[in-house]
Amino acid sequence: MPPRAKVTKEQIIDAASAIVREKGLTGLTAKSLAAKLRCSTQPIFWLFEGMDEVKKAVSERALVKFDEYLRVKVPDVTTYKAIGLNYIRFATEETEFFKLLFMSEKRDLDILKGHSVMPYVLKILEDDEKIKGIQAQDIYEEMWLFSHGIATMIATGTARFSQERIQEMLTAVYRGLTKNLEEKGGKNEEV
Repeated sequence: MPPRAKVTKEQIIDAASAIVREKGLTGLTAKSLAAKLRCSTQPIFWLFEGMDEVKKAVSERALVKFDEYLRVKVPDVTTYKAIGLNYIRFATEETEFFKLLFMSEKRDLDILKGHSVMPYVLKILEDDEKIKGIQAQDIYEEMWLFSHGIATMIATGTARFSQERIQEMLTAVYRGLTKNLEEKGGKNEEV
């Protein structure tokens, strides 16, 4: 039986998350993790099957952080618009977590549909914006794609936008989408 690890699973996840936040996923290796923990690599492999399991735990941590960001209230902004602003803020403030979740290949996760984000956003659209069913689904997907474009440009450093400009763009696109719904006989509510 191996000796008892002096570090906990939670400490390993904390250290691995810190490395990813600082250096990206490529910076996370058994060696860099052991150095961060000031131990050998053995405790890591006593508590985890391998580095893929550690990376999965970091992805789960990033997803929890992302969920927290989405639900933050933004003063003087509707809850729905706050979701878009918070998505972009996540890309700005948690760039490496954003890249991990949204800019790396994930065969087992469609973040647009396979996580608690979608039901949350659809509920906000239904309750606050009075948009339901397939119309809510369409608005959700199209606004997500637009917000993702801005967030990706920010995360990669290819563009910078002021908070005011981001709000203007999100409002303009939302108005266009809801106007399209109205023309088709759906509900039109302003963000």
